[in-house]
Amino acid sequence: MNYYIGIDIGTTSAKAVAFSTTGDIIAKEDIGYPIIHPYANYSEQNPHEILEAVINSIGKITQTLNKDSPVLISFSAAMHSIMAVDEAGNPLTNCIIWADNRASDIAEQLRETKTGNIFYHKTGVPVHAMSPLCKLLWLKENKYEIFSTAFKFIGIKEYVFFRLFGKYVVDTAVASATGFLNIHTLQWDEAILTYAGIRRFSIIKQAYLYMLCRLYVNYCG
Repeated sequence: MNYYIGIDIGTTSAKAVAFSTTGDIIAKEDIGYPIIHPYANYSEQNPHEILEAVINSIGKITQTLNKDSPVLISFSAAMHSIMAVDEAGNPLTNCIIWADNRASDIAEQLRETKTGNIFYHKTGVPVHAMSPLCKLLWLKENKYEIFSTAFKFIGIKEYVFFRLFGKYVVDTAVASATGFLNIHTLQWDEAILTYAGIRRFSIIKQAYLYMLCRLYVNYCG
């Protein structure tokens, strides 16, 4: 029997659900991981722990249904996050999640300006501390050594995909929440990139990217 797997990379856990071709739930797994609060207003997670939870949840599903054949895996992620990685894809920071509020002062200052208003109308994303744009501005201001040496700034789903497939891919659903995507062109907005001190590198792919789950099975061994 063929089946499908849905993975949710959530704030507190990675959830995997297997569906039959008729839409019935035939197996599910839930592997948790902690939120780290090293300082007031900080909310981070270890990207290695999340990757491990994703892989193990898929592995447990395929072991449970070892007589059946997975056809595809579809991913979702909890809102938006940001982390810096080096050229080899190794994390230079923890994953700074949506709940992190360290950039609140930066967000408040930008929100009251004409520039902040223009950015809002271009992206549809409120200028807020939870926005990856404001978090990146915080990194630039407070962790410049990391900011200046980072190869890329990505979210947790892009990190998981890179570790599994060796490619950086972001869908429009996630990209639209970053504060960098122009919702009128569906491309990274050059003016906002310049303001943040970064440049375009990757191409945005359309949402609902399906990966052949046989690749995952091979990865899990």
